[in-house]
Amino acid sequence: PGVDLLSEFSEGTLVGYRWNDAKNVPAAFPFGFGLSYTTFSFSNFKSTCDGQVATVSVTVENTGSREGAAVPQIYVGFKSLLPVVRQLRGFEKVTLSAGDSTVVTFDLGPEDWSYYDEEVGAWKSALDQGEEIEVSVGSSSADLQGTASLGCHALSEK
Repeated sequence: PGVDLLSEFSEGTLVGYRWNDAKNVPAAFPFGFGLSYTTFSFSNFKSTCDGQVATVSVTVENTGSREGAAVPQIYVGFKSLLPVVRQLRGFEKVTLSAGDSTVVTFDLGPEDWSYYDEEVGAWKSALDQGEEIEVSVGSSSADLQGTASLGCHALSEK
């Protein structure tokens, strides 16, 4: 629906899983949800920061009895995103035989904790604003199995 090929979207940035997270309403099928003939566990969630580059890793193990694929996802959240709670910043599909495990690594940089400030008309870094950056890893937007605060420092603190 629309007029002259124009449609108005009034929900702003709260679309899909972002709306569910912000309103604390569970989704029937959360973003990233998928079915499998096997089961997976996520463990050893770690985050490190070297200046303004962060590395986040998680061990994914196939705990079931047959081969299957898992898709760990990484989400980033900070105060300036509000009303959005967190946003997807990456994912990686891994196929594992029964009983096997692997370490999945995500690299994050300044673009991952930046936001557009409409009042200023420019991109800003939440890190440079002194905000805490929270990263979460899980199999879907509603199944986050590890969360940590990054220890990155603003450019002005170097």
